[in-house]
Amino acid sequence: MDPITMAIVAALDAGVVGSAAESGEKTILEAYQVLKIALRQKFGADSDLVDTVEKLERKPESVARRDVLKEDVVTAQADRDPELLALAQTLLDKINAQPDSKPSPEVVSYPLQRPPRADYFRGREQELAQLLANLQPNRLVALYGPAGIGKSALAAEAVWKLAPGDGPPDLFPDGIIYHNFYNQPRVDIALEEIARIFGEEPKPTPYDAVQRALAERQALLVLDGLEQADDLPGILAVRGSCGILATSHQKHEAIPEQQDIAPLPLDEAVSLLQAWGRWRATDQAAARQICELVGRLPLAVRLVGQYLTTQKEKSADYLAWLEKTPLFDLDTDQRQQECVPLLLEHSLAQVSETAQQALAVMGLLALVPFDQEVVAETLTIEADQGFLSAIRKIFKSKSEEKMPDVSLAMGELVNYGLLWQVGQRYEVSHPLIHTYARAHLTAPAKAIRRLATCYVARAWEQNVLEPDGYARLDTDRPHIMKVLAECLEWKDWEAAHGLAAAIEDYLDRQGYWAERVIANEIGLIAAWQLGRQSEGAWLGNLGDTYRTMGHAKWAIEHFEKALTTARQTGDRHSEGNSLGNLGLAYRDLGQIEQAREYLKQSQAIFEEINLPRGATLVREWLVELEKGEK
Repeated sequence: MDPITMAIVAALDAGVVGSAAESGEKTILEAYQVLKIALRQKFGADSDLVDTVEKLERKPESVARRDVLKEDVVTAQADRDPELLALAQTLLDKINAQPDSKPSPEVVSYPLQRPPRADYFRGREQELAQLLANLQPNRLVALYGPAGIGKSALAAEAVWKLAPGDGPPDLFPDGIIYHNFYNQPRVDIALEEIARIFGEEPKPTPYDAVQRALAERQALLVLDGLEQADDLPGILAVRGSCGILATSHQKHEAIPEQQDIAPLPLDEAVSLLQAWGRWRATDQAAARQICELVGRLPLAVRLVGQYLTTQKEKSADYLAWLEKTPLFDLDTDQRQQECVPLLLEHSLAQVSETAQQALAVMGLLALVPFDQEVVAETLTIEADQGFLSAIRKIFKSKSEEKMPDVSLAMGELVNYGLLWQVGQRYEVSHPLIHTYARAHLTAPAKAIRRLATCYVARAWEQNVLEPDGYARLDTDRPHIMKVLAECLEWKDWEAAHGLAAAIEDYLDRQGYWAERVIANEIGLIAAWQLGRQSEGAWLGNLGDTYRTMGHAKWAIEHFEKALTTARQTGDRHSEGNSLGNLGLAYRDLGQIEQAREYLKQSQAIFEEINLPRGATLVREWLVELEKGEK
């Protein structure tokens, strides 16, 4: 075996690729990545050799794939390249220098996902005490009331009171998990995340995986925005003995214990206004009237307070404006419904056009932290630029053009309480503000295409970096999936097709099965609309995802459609792939004769079109099939 193949196989056997390794393993991983980058630079990211390495990473124990790698190294004459040989030897030296070590004792860790606390928590002592008393294993508690009334703040305060330290609370020794359905309403995606937290592969479905994960556990599930969830019964059916703390705008019959959250008492609302407005809100009479006019709603009170501080305006002057609005003639319940949009409009009238456009762009993103670079790029791309030319401009701008500085605009929005700063990122400060931005602000022309362009460029850039790049994409994944869904809603098929294609491999590598299904379904729809010949590839990807999840029958349905498409277009390569995939799916079902027939047809096509790598893989599957029958 040549040194390059030997080094790659040894590194994969060491199990360091894709792992958050210890210092010695990280050294091996770094040497492996250097070798792989050199292979890419010399032979191209789309070369057979690099493709073979990546396939072997997915199934490192495959003897056939190792043989294909050895063959490709010789064919590409990589084994004659002094630089590559030196890098391979360096990798082997680092592997050989790694001392044998006994496995360390398993460290058990528990999730402790606490939602952020409100800066100023006022006037909820009685509700908090009741909630803490109700939070017990195997009990469901929901806080309900209109948007902006402080349900999430109360839930967060209860969680922090329950678990103030670094460990899980005694009542919930298996930890606390938080999910915000305002960000992602799909229950299956939420369950995938929960399954992974407890080390369960989300197979055959996320529901099955979470039921396994929670069967013997006693955790607390904190579910914000429950009315947005698309399958509440599904969550309740798999929770085991875990407790649930939920917030919702409405009551749910399936949850017996529900606390109705009322507006703040007037004195507490005034205290909150003065905390945010500081000395500008010391006029007690004006402060009381303001709080009454905004329905004693905590979100509204905060927005008023931050306006007073930012504008350096006295509360009496703000009250004079407020008394001229329609709120003056409404009752308390109506004020709670109408006040926030009115206050937001008033605050936004004070900020720059750039800040307004930036917030409009944020309304198209998910309700999680984002970096300002994506907003700057979206505001920079010209509306009439083509999709690919816009991507090229993003790469060019990083080195040749100065990106527009949106820091001032972000600062304006933070000052008025519309954004929070979270480390180096920003987050819209409340779901109501996010909804307002989406519904009432005018985004730049073709904003969804611009956002898709930004994330396609980012996916291309990060995919090359693999583990480190995937970690970066993980932070952007909620936004990417939200933009992809918006592309579908706006019927921007070019953007949808490009973004789905850019993230497909990443979602596959990371095992985000539900989102991979979504991406491939949108890619397939876009291909139909554009008249692209990639229909078979999307069908094949869907089949592969379903087979990986253990749904062989669904996989077969999609592989058969992909096979039909390949034969209609005369694509022999895709025909061979589809036949091979069908063989594997029937093997999964235990239908060995059908599996053998499809695999033989696949092997014959790969041999006919002179694709030895494909033929070798299929031959391996046939050998495994024969061994399994003995």
